[in-house]
Amino acid sequence: FFMARVIDLQKEMEMIQIEELAYSNMIQHEALIRMLVSKGIITKKEYFREVGIVTKEMKSKKEKED
Repeated sequence: FFMARVIDLQKEMEMIQIEELAYSNMIQHEALIRMLVSKGIITKKEYFREVGIVTKEMKSKKEKED
């Protein structure tokens, strides 16, 4: 019982760390996009168009790997 609980706690801590990393990445990504848009380097429309392109590319790549 004790070892199972230790393993459960380890998995829970790993999930928390992954969630924190994902959240940190999201914040940094949002800040970068806002700066690029505010400086007129890109538009929101260009950004979302590129997100769509990259999403399709990644899905296609994943499908080929599976």
